[in-house]
Amino acid sequence: MRAIKAYRKSSSFVVSFVFTSLLMFGVGFNSYTLSVANDDLLIRETEAAIQADIGGFRSLYNTAGRKAVIQAVEDRLQSYSNDFLYFLKDSDANYISGNLASWPEDNVDFVKNGLLEIRVELREEYRSEQSSTTRAVAMVMEFSNKDTLLVARNVQDIEFAVALAQTSSWVMIAILCIVAIGSLGVAYYVVTRINKISDTADAIISTGDLSDRLHVDSSWDDLSKLTLVLNQLLDKIEQSVHAISLVSDNIAHDLRTPLTRLQSHIEVINDDEEKQQLRKECDNLLGIFNSLLRISDIENTSKRAGFALISLTDVANDAVDLYLPIAESKQIEVHSIIEDQTPILENFYGDKNLLFQAFANVLDNAIKFTPEHGKIEIHLTSHNKQIVFSVNDTGSGVNAQSIDKLTRRFFREEKSRTTVGNGLGLSLVSAIIALHDGDLIFEKSHIPSTTKEVGGGLCCKMIFSVA
Repeated sequence: MRAIKAYRKSSSFVVSFVFTSLLMFGVGFNSYTLSVANDDLLIRETEAAIQADIGGFRSLYNTAGRKAVIQAVEDRLQSYSNDFLYFLKDSDANYISGNLASWPEDNVDFVKNGLLEIRVELREEYRSEQSSTTRAVAMVMEFSNKDTLLVARNVQDIEFAVALAQTSSWVMIAILCIVAIGSLGVAYYVVTRINKISDTADAIISTGDLSDRLHVDSSWDDLSKLTLVLNQLLDKIEQSVHAISLVSDNIAHDLRTPLTRLQSHIEVINDDEEKQQLRKECDNLLGIFNSLLRISDIENTSKRAGFALISLTDVANDAVDLYLPIAESKQIEVHSIIEDQTPILENFYGDKNLLFQAFANVLDNAIKFTPEHGKIEIHLTSHNKQIVFSVNDTGSGVNAQSIDKLTRRFFREEKSRTTVGNGLGLSLVSAIIALHDGDLIFEKSHIPSTTKEVGGGLCCKMIFSVA
């Protein structure tokens, strides 16, 4: 079972999607900045500033005359930096005022709407330490007395700022895209690793193989550290389970011999009734120990020496034939529907004796807990490379809370305590089915119960998948 079935439903994806959306918003904003921070915008802003300046000088000349214009130019040169450039000359081209060294004659290019792109040199008193030559955009205005004023704006600093903004925007876009892709990649990595951990854990639970471990392919991330801790936990669990199994196996081995000797001593007792009771108790104890050792042998060694191509149809029919007289003695109605002449059933790879024992144990349970005049239905079917052996009964069944406990060793419900048995039959069935890579499922029977017991009948299904 995968922890996260759909990547888009994971919390990692949701978080990465939110961050990616915010980052994409940042990319869009920077893209907009790039689109507006261009040469056209520079020209428009410069043109508007120059025209506003020229408009002010024209109004000043019309109202106060030439001296006012000269004074205004001088005042601006004192208060402004070298962003605005001026050159005022008379009709004879003589210098009157301004911070330009000369009237531009060369390196003049027409831009648009009367704008000129010029390269000029500043007067000595206005030169900076970096350079005396600057590039500017200018417009020319002529007054009524033939004086001519050139108003220009230095665009080098503005162009540098625009270029810096564009470069910063491109860098920011690249960083945001990398972060967005990285966040999605991290989310995908986290989901993939979690699913790997979940799949391995599910396989351990399904197979009961506590020797399996979670794969660790790195050591730098937190999930790898979590995997290492989980592997250590599995080591502890495996050691504990093995110790418990070893204790029970040792007990079974150690007590079986004295019980056998006890059986031989019972034979010399003269009281037949007492002898029969003691022999029955010894047989029951020996049966428990033999069952425990058998389960341990199947679970721990997973022996497949007896595996061969067998007919499941024959195995099921033999089990039904064995228990049919017992069912008839309790007047239990048995309906058996077993497929035959099916290749998947006639060529099943497994241990015939173990499977017969599993089928027999389930049938024995069904007959044991089904009252007189009850019903039992037995089905052996195959479909899409899957084999199902099911037994439905109208017995007392079990409570819903106890279904998951049925395969535990020695587990018996309180209402079943008076019934003959030791609580190991279904544990042995579970071990046999696990050895054949199958699944053992318990659910409520579909046959209406003929008793007033709580829980209704029980359905036991053995499911085998054939490759």
